[in-house]
Amino acid sequence: MSARMRIPAWTPPPPVVAAPWATSPQDAVQAHFDTVWRTAMQGLPFVNDALQVRALRFERIDGDWLGGLVTPWCVQLMLLPGGGTLWADVSAGTRSAVALPVGMLPFIADSSDGTLQAFQYFPLVNSVSGLPDMASAEAVVLDALCTALTEPEPPESPPKAAVDRGRREFMRLSRGR
Repeated sequence: MSARMRIPAWTPPPPVVAAPWATSPQDAVQAHFDTVWRTAMQGLPFVNDALQVRALRFERIDGDWLGGLVTPWCVQLMLLPGGGTLWADVSAGTRSAVALPVGMLPFIADSSDGTLQAFQYFPLVNSVSGLPDMASAEAVVLDALCTALTEPEPPESPPKAAVDRGRREFMRLSRGR
């Protein structure tokens, strides 16, 4: 056995300590991803030219900011810090379990050098190529936001199982005893 220590294939960077947003970060999200679209993503084979960059419905949930994002390359929910209980400073590329009314959702942490600094996202579709237009992409985001913010219905109690009295009981009843 070798005396060398194993070196991990990937070590996450230290977490970015994010400053909370006092007001909605929706415009900053829109501006950031507009810049990414213009400078880095146009012409790539996996983008859907029927889609545009649009940040949707950012609102405070438990003190932090939850909203949606449509871009020509992704459709996702986004979480940004607001000083509340949902946000946790975690390393970019790692997952963070976020407790929403629907249940725990695994958001992926990311960071940027721009005004966003740190954010977390929850992808809603594998590939945007299946979305025919902007209205469809926005509907996916709005439906996901509605679902994430709705508590699930409690499960119905199963019907009581019939008591299996067994073959002997059946035979007794059939003989009239």
